[in-house]
Amino acid sequence: MTAKENQFYLGNSKLPTPDSIYDYSANPEWVIDIDKCRKNILYFAENFFYIVNLDKGKMKIGLHGYQKRILRTLRDSRFVIMLSSRQSGKTTLMTIYALWIACFFEDQRILIVANKETTAKNIFKRVRLAYEQLPNYLKPGTVEYGITSMTLGNGSSIGISTTSSDAGRGDSCNVLILDELAFIDNGMAMDFWKSVYPIISSSKKSKIFIASTPNGTGNLFHDLYSGATKNENGWVHERVDWWEVPGRDDDWKNKTIKSLGSKEFFDQEFGNHFVQNGESAVNESLYEKLKAEVREPAFVFDDGHYLLWDTPKTDRIYVAGVDISEGVGEDASVIQIFDITDLRNIEQVAIYHNRTINPVQFTSKCLEIFQHWGSLHACIERNNCGGQVVDQLRSAHNYENLVTYGPKIAGSVYNRLGILSHTNTKYKGVMNMRYFLNEMNAVKIHDKQTLLELKTFIRYPNGTWAAAAGSDVHDDRVMSLVWALIVLESEVVDRYFEVTEHDDSRRPLKLKLLDYGLRSVVDPTKFMVNIKDGSSDAPLPIIINPGGYNDIDEVSMLTEQGWTFMNK
Repeated sequence: MTAKENQFYLGNSKLPTPDSIYDYSANPEWVIDIDKCRKNILYFAENFFYIVNLDKGKMKIGLHGYQKRILRTLRDSRFVIMLSSRQSGKTTLMTIYALWIACFFEDQRILIVANKETTAKNIFKRVRLAYEQLPNYLKPGTVEYGITSMTLGNGSSIGISTTSSDAGRGDSCNVLILDELAFIDNGMAMDFWKSVYPIISSSKKSKIFIASTPNGTGNLFHDLYSGATKNENGWVHERVDWWEVPGRDDDWKNKTIKSLGSKEFFDQEFGNHFVQNGESAVNESLYEKLKAEVREPAFVFDDGHYLLWDTPKTDRIYVAGVDISEGVGEDASVIQIFDITDLRNIEQVAIYHNRTINPVQFTSKCLEIFQHWGSLHACIERNNCGGQVVDQLRSAHNYENLVTYGPKIAGSVYNRLGILSHTNTKYKGVMNMRYFLNEMNAVKIHDKQTLLELKTFIRYPNGTWAAAAGSDVHDDRVMSLVWALIVLESEVVDRYFEVTEHDDSRRPLKLKLLDYGLRSVVDPTKFMVNIKDGSSDAPLPIIINPGGYNDIDEVSMLTEQGWTFMNK
């Protein structure tokens, strides 16, 4: 090469400009390489494509069998959709194909679209790295070189975008590469598809390559892939299963399931399993089994809001899950109490459910019920008005046993009191609940309404879980159950309990509550009236001078319990 310094883009020796001069007569093998690369994408990849290995650093890629198969499919087909196990190298395939097209074919516009800006930039970062590692004589030369796009001397360009309704609209595009289409909001994905597909399909040569792990049914990715497998839409389908990746065998699978804590997690992330949208949190057989445990409560307090199937005991470990509403008669504020002493037999012992109690009154109610069950660990969702309840319990009542859990943001640990219901924490919470319900068969539900809510708690196309659509269909009891069991999630449990035994999936099996011996219970059956039969072991309260009584909280408490003051 006889290029001078000014023949490099911004002085970077790895970025020759289109004006760079090469002596091909002295290096005839260069001409052979260029010709072979243009004709054979596998030759290009295996001889000139570099990746960064976490253990070995920069290294030339060695293609696996399934990667060669897919690259050939991309070369020979216009519309390709790939279902892929996690960490199988699909991003590498995108990078190889985009760079091959850009370097060896003139006037090609390649657009890489991802569901998140950071993801798109990371993909393009790999493209840039691979481009810079190519021998300069293979490169068409650099015209523009940025963090979101590059333009080459042969007229080809590579750019990135995130999915939006107007992405790509009005622009020509020869190759469209879509990453993780299944994880793009379905409404946005459909708008995007309507925007860009007519541009691609109007050409007889333009191509689309879609690659994603599964994320339920009823979304654009699932519809396209299912149609391709049935030969209904003209797409060519590819599939990469976990066992095709070298180093993955049954032993790897079993260890991964243990690490993830759930076979359902494995099926979703590595097993290419499309979890059925609209499926209930419990299947029919489990629902029938759970129905056998439903029974009438032994005690009904507080005008029917507070139900007990057992009385508090000092030698048991209890946990509360709390979901909070505004108290305007629609959604309910709920407290679920579970006995988690034996994690093979997690039992619902009490529930409080009220649609009209406001957050201020509910704070007092939480404190009262928590004390009944030994000042237990309380998992309270702090979203919306829940933050008011959590903060008042700590600041005004000095209640210490509040469980804290939330998403890590920019690597920092979430440290606000309570449970923040975020996309990730809710998903983990639901999967954790389903593990103990479905896989361990360890949870006994006695409340009929809780079980009915579980039946109508379904998975939506975007992967979220919520109550099925319909009038008077709620999930307050289910979410309070989710939050009660979140304390058993692997990221949480060690902070509040000593785990003395784990199951085969590394989930807690036996707990020892730290400093549990310092706790005591307050049995509500000793001072509250059981409205089932009007019975109570409580002595009559003695009021010497009700007219001058100043403790409004106690008067309110007695009033709520059904007592009235006699006037002289």
